[in-house]
Amino acid sequence: MIKIRNALSAALVVLLVAGCNSGSRDGSGGSGTSNEGWTPQYKDGVLQPLPDGFPSKPIVLLNADAPSHDDGLYARAMQTALKDVSPVPIEVRDQNYPTFGTWAGIQYMQDQNGGKDGYYAEVAAMVGASLDLLTEPIEKEFGMTLDDFNPVVVTEQTPFVMVTRSDAPWNTYQEMVDAAKASPNTLKYVAATGSLLDIATTRLMSAGNWTAKKIPADASVEAATAVAAGEGDFTMLTPSVARSHEQAGKVKVLLVVSKEANAPGDWSKAVTTTGIGLPDEPWVSYRGFVVAPEVPQAHKDWLFELFKKGGEGAAPKDRIANLPGAASIILDGEQTKKIVADARTFAEPIIRDLGLGYDQK
Repeated sequence: MIKIRNALSAALVVLLVAGCNSGSRDGSGGSGTSNEGWTPQYKDGVLQPLPDGFPSKPIVLLNADAPSHDDGLYARAMQTALKDVSPVPIEVRDQNYPTFGTWAGIQYMQDQNGGKDGYYAEVAAMVGASLDLLTEPIEKEFGMTLDDFNPVVVTEQTPFVMVTRSDAPWNTYQEMVDAAKASPNTLKYVAATGSLLDIATTRLMSAGNWTAKKIPADASVEAATAVAAGEGDFTMLTPSVARSHEQAGKVKVLLVVSKEANAPGDWSKAVTTTGIGLPDEPWVSYRGFVVAPEVPQAHKDWLFELFKKGGEGAAPKDRIANLPGAASIILDGEQTKKIVADARTFAEPIIRDLGLGYDQK
């Protein structure tokens, strides 16, 4: 009888400890202290923890791509900006997932100690990550849907740009289109198949009634390198990747995805999607952070305040200043979800018309 009583007592202790360590949807943390009515408090410029004690250990910024990718650069800029704002250390962890990217990262966060409480936040390009659900078998592989996509904040917006090799015989987007129409499927287009950059380009070709021969690449960095080396004729990139090759004299920008009639500053000789009659293209990168779907709302609110403050820092501002067409913005989780939903509504029929759905391949 004593052995049974001891076993039951041990089991009860395990259950109580598990209950204290798990996050809760009402926002109370492990201490049992309520976060209801919380408002941000700063002391000497440092954001103070929640009443429940969150955070009490380092916060990890997860980059699910290569360190040199936009997400990796963004993570490091934010880490620099947050070091004097956060009450706990901010770490960057690179977990390169060539397949399933953001969604593999979400699963990774769920599996980490503290991941479901908000101690891990993953860098994400919001629209691209959400459209992965249409182009990759995410639900089949991970059991996740758009309901599991849990954005905290967006702090920057950058356009997509189409570049061509610097020694190409055309100097404008229209001249390249004319060359493509004159010799169908001859120009070489480099892209990571099914990526948002690929979808954006394929959509432009379809809308303009021209074609090119696709050369597959693992990611946008490899696509840019191929075009810069003359192994491809054009590709679609984010500004930071395009900028580095442009400054090296290897590529030139022909088109910028923008709702403006004219391309920004340094790329003023390029055309915009609005300028060619496609004003509603949603192919831009809204970059920020997502967390595991189980993270308590109060912890998300605290992270939003932290990342909002970080986005106003010098390092992120300098990053934006060096990217033509980029803008520093602040969107919360609900605003981000609306952008994602609107982009999906616009993009889904295009993806299916182009045969890029994961169930069409």
